[in-house]
Amino acid sequence: MKLKKLVSLALVGVMTLSLAACSSGKTGKSNGSSGGDDKKSYHVIYLTPSTASQFWTYVGIGIENAMKDIEEKEGIEVDYEVVGPAEESQTEDYVTTFEQCIGKQPDAIVTATLAIDATVPKAQEATNAGIVLNFVNCGIGTGDDGANEDYYNEFYYCSNDTIGEMAAQAFKDAMDQKGITDGVLGMNTNVENEALNHRIDGFRSKIKELAPQLTLTDTYYNGNDVETAQKNAENIISTYGDKLIGMYSGNNITGDGVCNAVADSNVGDKFINVAVDSDDIEIQALKNGVLDAIIVQDAYAQGYKCMENALQTLITGKNPESKKQVNCPPVVITKDNMEQSDMQDLLDPTRLKK
Repeated sequence: MKLKKLVSLALVGVMTLSLAACSSGKTGKSNGSSGGDDKKSYHVIYLTPSTASQFWTYVGIGIENAMKDIEEKEGIEVDYEVVGPAEESQTEDYVTTFEQCIGKQPDAIVTATLAIDATVPKAQEATNAGIVLNFVNCGIGTGDDGANEDYYNEFYYCSNDTIGEMAAQAFKDAMDQKGITDGVLGMNTNVENEALNHRIDGFRSKIKELAPQLTLTDTYYNGNDVETAQKNAENIISTYGDKLIGMYSGNNITGDGVCNAVADSNVGDKFINVAVDSDDIEIQALKNGVLDAIIVQDAYAQGYKCMENALQTLITGKNPESKKQVNCPPVVITKDNMEQSDMQDLLDPTRLKK
């Protein structure tokens, strides 16, 4: 089966991982057009928050695999496009690209946003235009709250509250294993965001329950920049010295910077380091013992389900899901379980690419 594929990349080079969150039954504008071979064809755009991010590339692998499977199963063709800014921080470019996508009048748009307020009117515009709009991982609400659900078809996400809580439990487990009972815990993440804030708030609430004797720092933000994340971590290490027992990183870019700082310092074997999402730097840090645990989302599954749902909505004329928000829980990966096959698939979804 021939796959029509148009990939627009805003950046070519080494990929770095980002951040590790319905038209109310309407079908796409064209409801599928028939080509010369009588196959229905649908135009679907994957609007990514970052073409340079491993995480969003992993989401894209799931999206493309679902597309190929549905093409074969349903006998359709998909005119597939990937567009988006190079970096997650380019949110204005993302919103502009969203507007351009709507102007192309595709049958469906699959996307994730890190700029909720600016995206809501675009989502409303797309839905009103009859475009099937699905969000993956990061939508126009936390997912748990059901916010703005009239402006999209479906949202597959990983609860940021759950991520924060699982990270806190992993931190406490590492404390117990290393015989640590008290001290200062450094808090780091990329940006303030209505959805992503729950990763920090969820962690703070859970660790207070598990280890109320700990002192947590204010949250250090890095703008999703590895160098800034490293400088923040170095600042925390120098400020708190022997009182510092570990750090929590709310996404992988932050984790990269923290791991670099920890590896370059003399914090010792009893230092605890827990991060969210995964990339090559974090995986190596996990192997080397610099990182104790990664809370890993199933980026592949979220992408697969999101595209599968969009195409089935177009084909059948209705959303097959009973709820507009579907939570895809994360997994805790440590040095002890990271070599297991299913964990390797989570850490490197390129293994699943068709």
